[in-house]
Amino acid sequence: MATDSTQTRPLEAEQERALKRALSTLWVRFPGSLEDDYIVYAERRATQLIRRSVYILLAIFLIVVVPVSLLVKDPSLGRWQALGVYPIACSLALLLAAIHVRAVQPLVATLIGLALMISLTGTLIGAIHLQDHFLGQVAAFETVYVLIIGFSILRLPPTRTLFWSLGALIIALGVALYQDWRITPISLLLYYGFPLLVCALNGYMLDASARSNFANMLLRNAESQRLRRWRDNADREARRQRLLNEFTAHIAGNPRVTELLDKTLAFLIENTPAVAGAGYRLEEDGLHLEAARGLGQAAREQSHIESDGFLASALEIQGASVRHEVPGGYMDLETGHSQIRPGEVLFLPIRQGEHTLGILELASLEPFDEHVRSACDAIATPLGYAMIAALGRESFIRRAREKQGGHESFVG
Repeated sequence: MATDSTQTRPLEAEQERALKRALSTLWVRFPGSLEDDYIVYAERRATQLIRRSVYILLAIFLIVVVPVSLLVKDPSLGRWQALGVYPIACSLALLLAAIHVRAVQPLVATLIGLALMISLTGTLIGAIHLQDHFLGQVAAFETVYVLIIGFSILRLPPTRTLFWSLGALIIALGVALYQDWRITPISLLLYYGFPLLVCALNGYMLDASARSNFANMLLRNAESQRLRRWRDNADREARRQRLLNEFTAHIAGNPRVTELLDKTLAFLIENTPAVAGAGYRLEEDGLHLEAARGLGQAAREQSHIESDGFLASALEIQGASVRHEVPGGYMDLETGHSQIRPGEVLFLPIRQGEHTLGILELASLEPFDEHVRSACDAIATPLGYAMIAALGRESFIRRAREKQGGHESFVG
């Protein structure tokens, strides 16, 4: 529904300022598409009010019509019923159809307006035609009642209600002139002109109040959404920081490269949708597989990969990247006695400053959402420092062994 989308759609800063300015004025008007949203909201409110009050209107109609029809013995009774009873009954039937017949519900606002115009046209013609009879006074009173109902209970936008009311007046005057009936301007002003003015003024005041409520609702929703976003961001940052602390503790102990990448894969598989992964060290001759979890036999056997293909393109991207379409045979997952192609593969380059040290790839049957990619980016920094430390430790051990081997050869 349009109103639901309005409540959930974030307001722009200019729209918020315009709504706040509108609340400080008596004549509330909304900028741009918000005015259209309010019209839809007003039509929905009118429909809901009709659903709640149509049977009350029917009861009021019967309370007025039945006693008059039974108690008044007047030769003009039939003409009054034709003009002041049947049109209103037709209008009530139209309202019932508008709220119960699914096929016409998209036109419910138009049907409400037509029902109002039909009722007013009938009562106006009856008041003009029967102005010298008691039933003409009854028709005039009915006109006032219908105006009150139209502007206070139906609660369409008042300009639209005024349009239907003036349309009824034009039709009634046209019929009266065509039939050459006597029109008394003073009487017409008393039972239609002044009541229409008062009801229209009341309708615009009710509409201004409804517009203020609508603007307040939008501003409250915008503030609630803003607070919710702040709370979500705070929760997300807390989860990211907690994940970062857990990862730092998980890889503590100055492990070697193979152990470091294996611990990292285990941690990511436990905390993300990934079900398998591989860790590579970048050397001058390409990428060397250092750790693997959950991969098929063919993937584990690729211990050395040239710097091309998926991994090469992923190494050039800053931060985590995702590939949605994975060809068959690439990182197939072992499940029992079969292998399954992963739905997505996430690549996480391991960098320290400008130097690329390696890359992790994670395979999953489910999509990696934005939060997972953000979490992977968060652990990339401490992983880069740990990778530098592991490479330095291995380089130191290798140099020590080479020095010890050279010393033993010299002694020998």
